[in-house]
Amino acid sequence: MSEPPSPRVQAPAEASPHGNPPSNARFVALHHRNFTMLWYGLLVSNVGTMIQNTVNLWVIWQLTHSPLWLGYVGVAFALPMTVVPLLSGTVVDRVHRIRLLYLTQTTAMLIAFVLADLYWTGLLTEWVILVATFLGSLVLAFDNPARQALIPELVPKKHLLNALSLMSASYNGAALVGPALAGALYPAIGAGWLFAINGVSFLAVIVALMQLRGVASHSGHAHVGLWESLKIGFGFAWRNRLVRALLLLSACVAVFGRSYQTLLPNFAHLWGGGPLAYGVLLASAGGGALVGAFTLAARREVHGRHAIMVASGLVFSACLVAFALSPWLWLGVVLQFVAGVSSTVFGAIAGTFIQIETPAQLRGRVMSFYSITLIGLPSMGVLGVGALAEWLGGAQGTPRAVLYGALVLAAILLVTAPRMLRAHVSDTGPTSG
Repeated sequence: MSEPPSPRVQAPAEASPHGNPPSNARFVALHHRNFTMLWYGLLVSNVGTMIQNTVNLWVIWQLTHSPLWLGYVGVAFALPMTVVPLLSGTVVDRVHRIRLLYLTQTTAMLIAFVLADLYWTGLLTEWVILVATFLGSLVLAFDNPARQALIPELVPKKHLLNALSLMSASYNGAALVGPALAGALYPAIGAGWLFAINGVSFLAVIVALMQLRGVASHSGHAHVGLWESLKIGFGFAWRNRLVRALLLLSACVAVFGRSYQTLLPNFAHLWGGGPLAYGVLLASAGGGALVGAFTLAARREVHGRHAIMVASGLVFSACLVAFALSPWLWLGVVLQFVAGVSSTVFGAIAGTFIQIETPAQLRGRVMSFYSITLIGLPSMGVLGVGALAEWLGGAQGTPRAVLYGALVLAAILLVTAPRMLRAHVSDTGPTSG
């Protein structure tokens, strides 16, 4: 028995909105009860996760004083998020998505509590953190596509871009608040209590999942073998020209553009700064991402999304080119902010198009492919850009490595994006109705 791949793509059915938001409402997705419950839960949980990520790196540094071990943590996170989503998306389309999220959130909570206990008992080592990072990424490889696939069931199709923008804002907001809280609280309460705080934060999502009502939590995926199911997902993503183009473009942005952030400490050093300069660069990029997400979410209608998406990708590339060539830290900070805005706008619009183009029974698989480009490939791309920088002269070669990647990305966008997308994207998409 095989799933009949639809020759003509059908948009997912509109979710039943809970309530009747006014036509001029901003952040309109928050007028839908189910989405609002999950959004607030994730906002709390994301802050906890960012706290733990920050503490993990700091504890690793205290235990080893080795930059190589920090790299090991990055690889431990990247491997599951690059490979496992190929399988996890198939699982998401076969099971009850809300029950799967209960399982992933509970598992992540237990990992945090185990880290807290091992720290308090003096048994926490660098290898334990490495294993915990790998396991946490493995859980995320199932959790992320399940959450992504659930969102179109929580809001009407016309509010999907607004919902995805708010989801991006919750992540980027946590990326700003979480590390700051970790830095402020670590000297006072220590790593153990910060791990425990993250564990408690997962309860916010679990409680939110318990409050969801009237959600189509199963995709209706036909019962076929895992391998056959995976082939059907790949087949749809490849045959649908828009989805294929967006996944390839998102992968290019990840590898040639977004993988540069791990090298920011080097830029801070080249500009004569230290840890404070590095923190300012990170905060500027995160602030820009947050502004980009909230700007999209605040718009009642977004016309010309195709043009905006391509333009934002080109702006992102131009910012990286200027960043690599900049002789001044203050200019680098400004460029990081603009790069954060533009990359977030590109990602939110691309994700919206993919969600709308993908039928519900295939959404878990296709969104798992998208998760690879969002989370896995940037971490793996660090190896490439780092190796290129080393070949070009080590620390002094880092700006040229980022420059070359940005130029390749700009060329790809200029040559391929308009041609691949123009015939397939309508200006009357999800947020105009």
